[in-house]
Amino acid sequence: MVSIRHCRVLLAVSLAAAFALAPLPTSAKRHKNPPQEAQEDSADVIFSKSFVGRTYDDDLAVEGWDEIDGGLVAPPIYVHRYQREDGTYLVLTSREAVKATNTAPASYVVVDALIVPKPQKDDVEFSIACVQGKDETLNFMGEAKGSEEKEWWTDVRRAWEISLETGLIASVQPKGIRCTNASWGQ
Repeated sequence: MVSIRHCRVLLAVSLAAAFALAPLPTSAKRHKNPPQEAQEDSADVIFSKSFVGRTYDDDLAVEGWDEIDGGLVAPPIYVHRYQREDGTYLVLTSREAVKATNTAPASYVVVDALIVPKPQKDDVEFSIACVQGKDETLNFMGEAKGSEEKEWWTDVRRAWEISLETGLIASVQPKGIRCTNASWGQ
């Protein structure tokens, strides 16, 4: 037999659950912080991110882009810089997935991508050969300018770091970063 007291408790719990789960009318909803509109990626960013996860052997040709330079950052991370006719740069970082053997080339997987528009000022160059402080590891990139007579440019406007562990690219403060002058010694 069910007691009245037990029924009242069940009724109270049921009503509380029903009110808690019932949707509120739009007019009753309160938004302390309205959701920010999602920022749509540009066609270039979408294009660049389409390479992430792609596996390749030896070189990765990108249609419509010229490979400018690249190489080993630190084992097993590699970087490649491409440039399009309009001056835009594409940077791809890769991780060596399979080492080369006597019968097969090494295999790589793209882990991150970055699009850098052509620098607006003629005296600014984009370089993938930058360092920070006294560490000589070339795991920084930057937009820099300086004298043609100097090997290193220290006037860096924007900078990015390539993680030595993952190969991911992150925007960083340019303080203390210096980039090689690509025309030095030529």
